[in-house]
Amino acid sequence: MNRRKTESLALAYSDPRKSGTPVLLVHGFLHNRFLWEKLASDLPDGLRPIAVDLRGHGESPWSPDAAYDLRSYAADLPELLDDLELERAYVVGHSLGGNACTFLAAERPEGVIALVLVDAGPSLESSGTAHMAGEAGNALRSYASIAEIREQLALTHPLGDPEILDRLASTGVMRRVDDRYEPAIDLGVFGDLGASVEMVALERDLWSALGEVSCPVLVVRGGVSAILSETVARRMVDDVLADGRLVTLPTAGHAVMIDDGPGLAAAIGDFILASQTL
Repeated sequence: MNRRKTESLALAYSDPRKSGTPVLLVHGFLHNRFLWEKLASDLPDGLRPIAVDLRGHGESPWSPDAAYDLRSYAADLPELLDDLELERAYVVGHSLGGNACTFLAAERPEGVIALVLVDAGPSLESSGTAHMAGEAGNALRSYASIAEIREQLALTHPLGDPEILDRLASTGVMRRVDDRYEPAIDLGVFGDLGASVEMVALERDLWSALGEVSCPVLVVRGGVSAILSETVARRMVDDVLADGRLVTLPTAGHAVMIDDGPGLAAAIGDFILASQTL
């Protein structure tokens, strides 16, 4: 796969604690940084959660040349750390954000202390493409009210924490001149989702990148996820990663931080504490 040079963009972010050991929180496809708010508050004292909006999402700028490949997403993250005068951080990435962070950890290892991949991996379950298509369809819709958006989120995330869904419904949306609402998403992020040739090449590159990651890696899988299978997660940890471990949260689906935020916060906190004692 060709690696084109992408100009980095200045990402919108939240940094509620302002001090402590930095933990960069990177959302997945079509989400935004407010997804992490409740989990961030549950992280142990001494950690500094910093949640970002990826380019083209939420309050971050849109790419002028529609550069929305994984390496373009990853390219913005070191610039954010530089702006915050941080040399290194723990990095937590969900889904698409997790795959972008895999490239970050492989290609910019000096900036990543350890990596947490939340239901993210190189290979999707066969149902994964259909899941993404459904998410994309919802993002392309307009809505009459925030309440209607909230109703759709409840259907998409039936296991989800109501407080988090309330927050998501009221953030990351734009009000149009006709008073309808639509997600604050650049349509360019959809690219050629599902294009078979590109997906095969991307899967190959992701497996290769995982093998190049030298820092400790925690893979957190939702036990009822339709995206990351146990077989793929086990292969990542047992056969590919140099220092990998797996935690499965049995009641969570793909959106682990929505379905079991406390469990995910505990897993992240325990992993960081363990890595600090090595």
